[in-house]
Amino acid sequence: MNGFLQPMRYTAVDGDTWEGIAAHFRMTPEILKSFNEAESVAAGEIIDLRGVDVPQLGAGGSVTGHDGQGRLLYRASAGDTPAGIASRYGVPLYALRIANLNLLTGGEWIPPAGATVAIPNPPVD
Repeated sequence: MNGFLQPMRYTAVDGDTWEGIAAHFRMTPEILKSFNEAESVAAGEIIDLRGVDVPQLGAGGSVTGHDGQGRLLYRASAGDTPAGIASRYGVPLYALRIANLNLLTGGEWIPPAGATVAIPNPPVD
């Protein structure tokens, strides 16, 4: 969980399947599998629900460190969107926008490639 009470990881139990876990967290099994390396689900396995460790649509950049306020610093790549970044790191879109007021220029905010984006309250493992 992160500070916004959105799950980031799930510990599999006996009888879990990709399809069952995906349905429970309202995603497709294909997307869930793309976030995880295992071919099948085993009890006790930690399942990544947000794809934090893999590039994904709208959030193909990478974490470059932390700031002094406990936020992750993320280097945006071409095609990144605020919604994609917020989803990947499990934070509400409004929180991501508030943490990056210095980057807002009015209208729809699209972080330019190479921009450093602050991600509020990173997930707690």
